[in-house]
Amino acid sequence: MAKRVSEEIRAVIREEFVHGFQDDSGTRQFPTLQFLAKRHDVVQSSLYRWASKENWQRQKDHYHSKLEQELEQERIKSLVEENKRLDSNSIRIAQAMLNRVGTRLRQAMEDEQRDPTKGGMSAGELRELSNVAANAQKVGKLALGEAQEISKVAADVTTPESFQRVMETLDELAESRASRHGHTLQ
Repeated sequence: MAKRVSEEIRAVIREEFVHGFQDDSGTRQFPTLQFLAKRHDVVQSSLYRWASKENWQRQKDHYHSKLEQELEQERIKSLVEENKRLDSNSIRIAQAMLNRVGTRLRQAMEDEQRDPTKGGMSAGELRELSNVAANAQKVGKLALGEAQEISKVAADVTTPESFQRVMETLDELAESRASRHGHTLQ
């Protein structure tokens, strides 16, 4: 039945109790002392005595805490990397939106210069392009960690260059339309 246990076997049992072991499917198991007594053919009372005397449960608890902290750090690192990818993608999308608006505005200005009788871009289309540009700026600023709401637009170093180009193009288009119809801009 039960046999005398060598120090090596005792160390293996302690290791399996404190740190667990991988089963056949590769899953880490944390066995009970009762299970380990049967697994290693050791008298249960002796195993309980060793575990108590050497504080195996406290060692196991400490190991679990450390393992949980490491897993949490890995999870946080993974989330940070995913967040970086999301932000990079958001910035690329915002830039593409601004480029599209700028292209459409330049095209409208060129069309209007070629044929002033067509009337250029409608107020509704200008409003939509302006909304797209504003939304693209919000997406980009959020991805950069800046405030969600922008209370004023200022042409400074924090304003993306593409947004400045879009705003300048909008101003030029407005001036062009105003001069063609004899209106003044305010």
